Amino acid sequence: MKAVLQHISVRQSRFAEHPCFGALRQDQPLEQVLAFAPKLAFWVMSFQDVLRLNAQRVQDPELNLLMLRHRSEERGHDDWFFEDLAALQGRPLTLTDMWSRGHEGTRDASFALISEVLRPMDDRLRVVFVLALESTSHAFFSRTSSLPQKLSSGKRLKYFSSHHMEAEEQHEVFEEQMEAMLLGMELTPELRAEAIALVDRVYEAFHAMFDGMNSESQPVVAGPELTAALPEQALLSRAS
Repeated sequence: MKAVLQHISVRQSRFAEHPCFGALRQDQPLEQVLAFAPKLAFWVMSFQDVLRLNAQRVQDPELNLLMLRHRSEERGHDDWFFEDLAALQGRPLTLTDMWSRGHEGTRDASFALISEVLRPMDDRLRVVFVLALESTSHAFFSRTSSLPQKLSSGKRLKYFSSHHMEAEEQHEVFEEQMEAMLLGMELTPELRAEAIALVDRVYEAFHAMFDGMNSESQPVVAGPELTAALPEQALLSRAS
């Protein structure tokens, strides 16, 4: 299992080099720096269901308790996001916004991640899945937490600020517990390969999502790994 955790760390480091992170500059107005933020909305809404569906499918009692605890700790973060978004835009986000072409990359990536939790999967892989998701969050919030805490209007942010990063840091004990449990588990070569492939699919989805946030009008063209993970209905929608 150590090789899988090391692979997550490597993929996290690569993800942290995405051009979106380079655009998070402290010398510009927050409204401009976080102009991409609305495009995260579909994933932020989907994330809570991803955690719920994943936890429901964990059979081992001890691992199931860990997944339920993680889900409980993540509740309410989506409220911070939409409060910040309303302040950044000067209006609430609408459903029409989220189903616009500019949000296609996020929707496609979210569907790919949802499809992962619906697959038959070993409980240990479901824990790996959560750790991979958390690693993407660390890469993102470690950058946004260093931005100024207030908008020009004086409104203090929560989701895109140190407030959120502090909440994420409180998960570290929980994550260390998950990692310790995983390190004590032996994986067959086949299951280890599945775990590494799962981590890669998670990161392919996030790279596609962030590519979409860098594009104003062009839909994201997913690589073969992401396309293979997309549900059939999503693929048909993209082809029409």
